[in-house]
Amino acid sequence: MNLELFLARKYLSSKGGRGLSVITWIALIGVMVGVMSLITVLSVMSGFERELREKMLGNQAHINIQLRSSLLGGRLTPKQVLEDLKSHPDLKSAMPVVYGEAFLLSSSGASEGVAIRGVPVDLVREVLDLESFVVHGHWEDFREGGLILGEGLSRALGVEPGMSITLLLNRAEYTPMGIVPKMRRLSIADSFSSGLSQFDARTAYLSLDAAERLFERKAQSVELRVRDVRRIEAVKEELSLRYAEDARVTDWLSQNQGILSALRLEKIVMGIILGLIILVAAFNICGSLIMIVRDKTRDIAILKSMGCGYSMIQKIFFLQGIFIGLSGTVVGVLLGLAASWILKHWIRFPLDPTVYMISQVPVDTRYGDVLLVIFGALVISAIATYYPARLAAKLEPTRGLKYE
Repeated sequence: MNLELFLARKYLSSKGGRGLSVITWIALIGVMVGVMSLITVLSVMSGFERELREKMLGNQAHINIQLRSSLLGGRLTPKQVLEDLKSHPDLKSAMPVVYGEAFLLSSSGASEGVAIRGVPVDLVREVLDLESFVVHGHWEDFREGGLILGEGLSRALGVEPGMSITLLLNRAEYTPMGIVPKMRRLSIADSFSSGLSQFDARTAYLSLDAAERLFERKAQSVELRVRDVRRIEAVKEELSLRYAEDARVTDWLSQNQGILSALRLEKIVMGIILGLIILVAAFNICGSLIMIVRDKTRDIAILKSMGCGYSMIQKIFFLQGIFIGLSGTVVGVLLGLAASWILKHWIRFPLDPTVYMISQVPVDTRYGDVLLVIFGALVISAIATYYPARLAAKLEPTRGLKYE
């Protein structure tokens, strides 16, 4: 063990030499708590982002092509677009879709507004995760023209599979009795639970043929699923150029930009706020080293009079700060990873899905976040160590020995 390391360890120890001093423990625990808190919170925030992304990608197509109506000069049909994109290397699947809105009336008197999506029964399995969300598995009833309601919507209306419900459309019919609202009676095939409570509370699925008959119009949209989600933006830009005159091309990111941006901003803000804990711990390191310098003035003077140079004295106290920062960071990382694992596998805090859109606290520990925290903690610790080390190195031998 070289002299610098030996003295650095000695100055961090208590006067009895049995372990670290109280001042050192305070600085060490400050770094440790800051790193642990930051890793745990970033894991939770990353978990929220991952869960929402996965659920959104399961409920929404990666890319949506909204065709212009022929009345507005549109020259393409969904069939032509599907044929044109059949051999596209980045596309996994595609389907035509009809969108519509209606008002649902149950036999119990409950009523709710709903966004209806008419989808091909077989193709929807390849573009969306609807089949995995279906609660009872009554897929054949859906094929025969039954509605699949979101679970929240089913509860609000008080309906179950096999029951019938009335759809009130926003258009009128002319009858011998005069103009009356257009109504249709449909059966409930099943319900689905996607994990996004807001989506489940206002969405229903209907087979494409039944939706075209109900809304009296053909599909004017095509939804696509990309093989690699990292290619979504590039594929969207390509299709936007290809169909610039006949369609509007959007992706799931642009449709959910608000909530995803809010999550990213919240993660950044929480990281900055909790990073201040590490900054406070850095002040503790700085303060504790300054106190050690003041206490060891005589020792520093003796070392300098024996020939120890500026860099050697500076290195002694720099090693002390690095020891505190490194030890606190390592222990904090281990505790943060342990806390994240416990939150993910054991505790599983429940959440109100009507508020947070998911039912329990999600955790996703990312190595990039952990490495960033480690790097930040070590840099802050090194910066906090610089001034006390420089202060010790600049001490004049005569100042420490003049009273001896």
